[in-house]
Amino acid sequence: MKASQSEPLFVEFMRHRQMEQRRHQPVVAQRRATADQSEASNVHSQEVAWAERHAHERRLHDSAIAQLRQD
Repeated sequence: MKASQSEPLFVEFMRHRQMEQRRHQPVVAQRRATADQSEASNVHSQEVAWAERHAHERRLHDSAIAQLRQD
């Protein structure tokens, strides 16, 4: 795949990732502001799941950059 062909996919990926981050930031802020101790473990589990998903997206990003550099 040529760099010119893969670039639009990468741009689309980055825009989607940024949109997801913008959506998630207020949710985390609201949960921290209103969380009580009974919900703490549930909130923590959700944050861990988000962090794992974010790490996966980061690996995809790094892989895409490496592929673009090889082309």
